[in-house]
Amino acid sequence: MAGHETNILEIHSQANSFAENILSSARTIHAFEMRDRLVRKFNTYLTDAHHVGNKISPHFGTLLSAEYCIVYLGYGLAFWQGIRMFSKGEIDQPGEIVTVILSVIIAATSLTMLAPYSVDFTRVSVAAAKVFDLIDRESEIDSFDSTGKIPSETIGEISVDNVTFAYPTRPGIAVLDNYSVKFPAGKTTALVGQSGSGKSTVIGLLERWYNPESCTISLDGCPIDQLNLNWLRTNVRLVQQEPVLFQGTIFDNIRSGLTGTAWEDAPIDEQMHHVEEAAKLAFAHEFISKLPNGYNTQVGEHGCLLSGGQKQRIAIARSIISKPKVLLLDEATSALDPEAEGIVQKALDTVSKGRTTIVIAHKLATIQKADNIIVMMKGRIVEQGTHQSLTMCGGTYAQLVQIQNLTAQGDESRDITDQSEPLDHVPMSTEPSSTLTRHETSHQSDVDGSKDLGGYDQHEQRGVISVIIRIVGQTPELRLAFIVILMACIVAGATFPGLAILIANIVEVFSLTGSEIELQGNFYAKMFIVFACGCFVAYFALGYATNVVAHNLSHKFRKSILENILRQDLQFFDREENTTGALISQIDSNPQAVLELMGYNVGLILVAVFNITACSVLAIVYSWRPGLVVTCSGLPPLVTAGYLKIRFDAKLDRETSRLLSLSASIASEAINSIRTVSSLPIENSVLSRYSHELDLALAGSKRPVLAMMICFAFTQSIEYCFMALGFWYGCYLLSFDQISIYAFFVAFLGVFFSGQSAAQLFQYSTSVTKGINAANYIFWLQDLQPSVRETDENRGNGPESGDTVNILDVHFSYPLRPEMRILRGINVNIKKGQIVAFVGASGCGKSTIIALLERFYDPTTGSIDIDSTCLTSLNPRLYSRIVGLVQQEPALLQGSIRENIELGVDEPSDDTISSSATGTVSDKEIESALRAANGWDFVSSLPEGLSTPVGSHGTQLSGGQRQRIAIARTLIRDPKVLLLDEAISALDTKSEKII
Repeated sequence: MAGHETNILEIHSQANSFAENILSSARTIHAFEMRDRLVRKFNTYLTDAHHVGNKISPHFGTLLSAEYCIVYLGYGLAFWQGIRMFSKGEIDQPGEIVTVILSVIIAATSLTMLAPYSVDFTRVSVAAAKVFDLIDRESEIDSFDSTGKIPSETIGEISVDNVTFAYPTRPGIAVLDNYSVKFPAGKTTALVGQSGSGKSTVIGLLERWYNPESCTISLDGCPIDQLNLNWLRTNVRLVQQEPVLFQGTIFDNIRSGLTGTAWEDAPIDEQMHHVEEAAKLAFAHEFISKLPNGYNTQVGEHGCLLSGGQKQRIAIARSIISKPKVLLLDEATSALDPEAEGIVQKALDTVSKGRTTIVIAHKLATIQKADNIIVMMKGRIVEQGTHQSLTMCGGTYAQLVQIQNLTAQGDESRDITDQSEPLDHVPMSTEPSSTLTRHETSHQSDVDGSKDLGGYDQHEQRGVISVIIRIVGQTPELRLAFIVILMACIVAGATFPGLAILIANIVEVFSLTGSEIELQGNFYAKMFIVFACGCFVAYFALGYATNVVAHNLSHKFRKSILENILRQDLQFFDREENTTGALISQIDSNPQAVLELMGYNVGLILVAVFNITACSVLAIVYSWRPGLVVTCSGLPPLVTAGYLKIRFDAKLDRETSRLLSLSASIASEAINSIRTVSSLPIENSVLSRYSHELDLALAGSKRPVLAMMICFAFTQSIEYCFMALGFWYGCYLLSFDQISIYAFFVAFLGVFFSGQSAAQLFQYSTSVTKGINAANYIFWLQDLQPSVRETDENRGNGPESGDTVNILDVHFSYPLRPEMRILRGINVNIKKGQIVAFVGASGCGKSTIIALLERFYDPTTGSIDIDSTCLTSLNPRLYSRIVGLVQQEPALLQGSIRENIELGVDEPSDDTISSSATGTVSDKEIESALRAANGWDFVSSLPEGLSTPVGSHGTQLSGGQRQRIAIARTLIRDPKVLLLDEAISALDTKSEKII
């Protein structure tokens, strides 16, 4: 069984990794309507786990049934042996036998209570083994290793000697081939070349993300693998092509660059001074100051609340705040508008003075002043020199310069020949475009439209009965299993009152004489065998059926959570509590909690309920006075204490889940951005934040746990009180011959078993409350309706042709920031074949217009018309089929290059959806799209070609390669409306010209 649990854990781990990749690419998923296809692919993981889980059912049933069967056989054996020894005179008093039998019953009852925990122990052991393996793993490059040299002075001269390197995931492909270069101290060296030529790999080796096998990379003559890793990364700072910001404020993000410096623990005022200074150098201070909350503005997950250019400038400020000796710039200005690029470039030129600066750039104008320019191709250096010398040589670099010069000239005088009419007549708003500044509006209704209308705070808390009824109602395919569970619980619950009657009859046996004692004793001993067989059948059916139900529900609800999350609009993903890490935590933990609720635990709860009911009725029927007294005096306070425990437990679970989801967000964010985390380096800071959230969860749980455990202790102790009451009152009645010894034992044992079952019932309350809270979250998601969705009214309303797009007096504020007006009265008319470019400073609303055209959001006021039809009245799915989007930061999903491009093709219709995860596209069509995106050459050069895995988030490819695949994915859908949001910012010169 442990082996099956290990397989399930591994499959769910793979499924969660795939889901994480999906959720972190929510805009891409919505733009291409990939939801159904990706959910089906996710479902293949769940189906595999489901099949493995069902294999556990017979083992599970046998484990539990055998335990109860052996217990009852033990009862029978103890009684048979006692009668035998009593009849032979080896035991004088029959009370000794009764004492032994009752002791065995109490011990065996305690033993059977271990049954559900043994299953949990197996699952936990499997998970713990994985955790311990991870903890015990020794990393070749340990970020927490405090050893290594810390030079007293840094000059900044870097030497790379004879490096040949291949990534561990693709050992057969050499990215760098016998690569040697020197980066002089205090000089600026530029690396140029086509995407995939190895430029970023050099950066990765300098940051010690990888260790080359047999070569030397040294800083000031000292091999970097001998230097203290944190010191190295503090003094060698990186600005990446795709900026990564962390959840928190702008101040927190820039301040994180002070890690490892003398100002790391400085007072806040002093840190703020350095933060503002760095922001000014990065041309970020002006736009930050205009934000309502200034440097205290929240940036959202991965900086989603800021534009690409704003994120890039904050990332630059974060890297230069520590005043490093070595600065690595990997396309650091690619996301900036021309004005900001020019000013930031001047700032970088300024901060580069006196520092060793290594620049990767496709825009050659930004590196003309470099002291040395190295041209790379396929992992080798083909040319190097100054801009002037390389231009005069007429080689590869000169060709790139010529291409960019031609492109620049073409941009000034290009005549768009394929549009139906010129753009001279295009009406534009006379109101100046808005930057991200506070907009005080006098029309409250303008703002009301963008407030939170999703009902996110209306999380209904259903009770246990309501939850179970809804679960049963949603799973008609499991009705037979539910019936089997119910019947098995009735039979299992009936064994306890039957046992009470059987033991009472056993006591009367000792009043017999002669051979009658042994004859009746053997009969009742055989009755224990009958009970054992009944228990074996009942508990086998119970274990088998509950395991089937549990794994079916786990499968169904894991799929349901992801499906309903992806059904939500972008407003849902913008919320702080819905970060990728928090959502993955919900996908993983909630179905598991429902599994534990509706699995064997719910069977034992039903058995306990039937047992309490039957035993209480039995006690009252056989001896109504002691039965009624004990039942009425004992059960109400016990049930009250149990109810209070469940209430405390439910409240604690909700609050703990909320706090743990915050810690999960921190962990997920750090792991997904591990390169940024390691380059700063802020591993200790991230760990401190993570530990702090866990400490908050622990601290907040102390008082509720205390109250809960007081109630729990009461439920576990009061049973002895009313058993004592029952015994005393029963003996009192016996002394006056008001009841028989037989009725006394039946009533007393009925009370005894009822009390034990009641106490046992509340031992499972934790799994009940967790399961109820989890189910309520799942039902809330199922009921949550996004504002942008397919409805009965728009089901068949697709765009007529998509020839014209009219933006009419559009005002817009993001739903979570209604006071901040992004667009103000935008009016644009776009006709068929026209090319319209939106330009302006970063943060002026360009990407927001793209988001509205993709219908990620709806305008606050005004409208967008497609073919004279308001966009809000169109079916979102049908509309998305005519639109293609290429984003500034390309998002690739886990899978092969072929699978990623196929996702760009729409499925034919709901009636003809295939069972595969993607549409049906021929390799010839994919090749054509790749050629159009200038990506076929590099794809065809890979050993696996189109079948090459791109890795999670496309990490196995360079930025330019990812961008070309993203472009091919858009081109293959042949959209009528093409939206390009800085689509070629990551491309090399040649690819940019071709595309």
